Amino acid sequence: MSKLSKSLSTLIIILICVSFIYIVKAFLNSKKGHKAESISLGRVKGNPQAALRVTEYIDFQCPACAEGSRVLRENFKNYPNKIYLELKYFPLSSHKHGFISARYAECAGRQGKFWPFHDFLIDRQPQWSTLEDAKPAFQQMAKELNLDARKLDACVQDQNVEKIILVDKDKGTSLGIQRTPTYFINGNMVVGVKSLKEELTTHLSPQSN
Repeated sequence: MSKLSKSLSTLIIILICVSFIYIVKAFLNSKKGHKAESISLGRVKGNPQAALRVTEYIDFQCPACAEGSRVLRENFKNYPNKIYLELKYFPLSSHKHGFISARYAECAGRQGKFWPFHDFLIDRQPQWSTLEDAKPAFQQMAKELNLDARKLDACVQDQNVEKIILVDKDKGTSLGIQRTPTYFINGNMVVGVKSLKEELTTHLSPQSN
C-alpha cells in the first residue's frame, strides 16, 4: 500500500472516531435533557390545555402554604379539567425543615410519588414541623408510600437535588418573590391565600366560562 493510501486510510479512521465521539456526546446530552424533563414533569398536574395556569412557589413548612395547597386541591376536585398547576420550591431560611422537606419531596418524585408525598407533607405539617429532627417523619411517609428507602436516602444526599431546589428559589427571587405562598396565575403574581381564593373564584366561576 502506498504512503498516500495509508495516510488517507488513517485520516478516514480519525474522522470516523471523531464522528463517533460527537454522536455519543449528543446521545448522552439528550438523555440528560429527558431526565431533567421527567423530573420537572413530576411537579405538574392537571390539564395541559387548561386556560387557567397556576405556578405555585411553596415552602412545605409554611402554614399558609399548606392552606393554599388545600385550596388548590379542593378546586382540582371541583374543576378537574380547568386547572394546570406547576409547583416550584421556595424554602425559607426561617423554616428549619423547609429545605429538607423539599429534598424529600423531590426525591419522592424520582420514584413517581411526588404528589402523594406532597399531600402527606401538607396534611401532616402540624406534626412534623415542630420536631427537632423531621427526617424520621419523612421516612415514615416514604415507607407508607412504598418508596425504595435506599434510593431515597441516596437521592436526599445528592447535591444535584439541592441545585434543583436552589434554581427554583433563585428564579422566584428574580421574579420578585419575597414570601410564601406566592402564585403566578396566567402570568400574574398573586401573594397569599386570600388573594389566591379570589383569583380562583374569578377564573372558575360560572360567569367566567
